Parts: sequence; C-alpha cells; structure tokens
Amino acid sequence: MIDVSKEYIAKILQNARKKQGLKQSQLAEMVGISEKHLSKIETGKNYPALDNFLKIVEILQLSFKDFGIQNDDKTSQKKSSLHKIINTSSDHQLDMYYDMINMINKYL
Repeated sequence: MIDVSKEYIAKILQNARKKQGLKQSQLAEMVGISEKHLSKIETGKNYPALDNFLKIVEILQLSFKDFGIQNDDKTSQKKSSLHKIINTSSDHQLDMYYDMINMINKYL
C-alpha cells in the first residue's frame, strides 16, 4: 500500500523545495498560496488542495514516482499512446479514427 500521509507528502515536498534552493515564501508566491499555508503543508498539518498540489509538483519538477506511485499498468500506457496519436493527428485523421472506432464498437 502506498503511504499518502500528510507527513510523507510534506517530507517529499519540503526536500524538493530545498533541493531547488527555494524559500517557502518564494514557492508559496509561485503557487498562489500564503507562506503560512505552505508551512502547514510542509509540516504535515494539512494536505494540499489538489490544484495546489499539482502546481507544487510542477514547479518542483516532481513526478508521481517521487511519491512511490508506479504506473506500470499496460492500460495506462495504451491510453497514453492513444492520447499522443490523437494530439498529433490532423482533423481528417481524427475523423477517420473516430469512424473506425465506432464501426469496431458496433461489432464488439
């Protein structure tokens, strides 16, 4: 089971911030929260709100692996590959993919 306690998250975030050479006040400003609130997150008193957590993770260049979350799920890899194909396709290609998937789904 993955440890997602406030203290565990706090330790990772605080260590990453210090490694980046950022002060709490600097990171708090970048995230758009008060220094006091960030302090409560970094001391394990509060969980960060999801939007703030995602901002902090992005700023500190962390990944889910840094929190012990491994993504070895083949389904997720397939979805990721499909997202990449969709995001790089032309409108014409998307229309074709859409029609093909709808035809396949009719027979499944």
